[in-house]
Amino acid sequence: MAFHAHPDDEALLCSGTLAKAHALGFRTVLVFATRGEVGDVGEGVLEDAESLGDRRSAEARRSADVLGVDALYFLDYLDSGSQPNQQMGSESFCQVEISVAAEKLAEILRRENADLLIADDRNGGYGHPDHVQVHKVAWEASNQTSIPFFQVTIDRDFLSGGIELAKSLGIEVPEGFVPPDISQWYSPANVITHFVDVSAQLPQRKQSMAAHATQTTGSTDAVRTLSIFVNLPDEIFAIAFAKEWFVQANGEIPTPFLDLFTANV
Repeated sequence: MAFHAHPDDEALLCSGTLAKAHALGFRTVLVFATRGEVGDVGEGVLEDAESLGDRRSAEARRSADVLGVDALYFLDYLDSGSQPNQQMGSESFCQVEISVAAEKLAEILRRENADLLIADDRNGGYGHPDHVQVHKVAWEASNQTSIPFFQVTIDRDFLSGGIELAKSLGIEVPEGFVPPDISQWYSPANVITHFVDVSAQLPQRKQSMAAHATQTTGSTDAVRTLSIFVNLPDEIFAIAFAKEWFVQANGEIPTPFLDLFTANV
């Protein structure tokens, strides 16, 4: 089971692992805390009377279908947004009691008879408050159910080097695409415990990203991350997305998953 804050988080972080697990015969489950209704979207993208939450829910379903996901759930908390003034309501995900949200997640874990939980790392990836909350809720749900928890992350050193590689290959990296200091983003290489080789799942990874079409648009001129990724040449996309990284947080890998994860030694 993969647990994320918003539709499209799975595409960026663990879509290859979900697709590979499905190919190996595992039942795969995807859970979102919110429907991403506070995300940015370009003018004219939504139909009349269509909400962004509804559109992103449909995009999540398309992504799940691409990846072979067997069950899709939403906890239906409100998207907290990325700006402090958007995080006011008590129902915003980053404001809810961790134990309450963890029990909702634990209920799904028990219902699905899950063997392994995947969710964001301790930094919440790049620090989004909902991603940080996902980590806390996942940890608590893992404790409640005794189901092992693996943090999905990105090798921070690889990310930094990848930006420089892209520039050297003549790929335009927009100003501000990543901040000058990423020392609090994702995870350094020396704490990553496992990775999954998803080179055979690259087409599904790109299709999963493309399914979240609203997130390639925006109401400002700022370049959207997904827009850059889905338009990468295949050979560059392969360099960037052929591996997914994990930090073992709680419990051991169940034996059936040993063919999926590789120890990062």
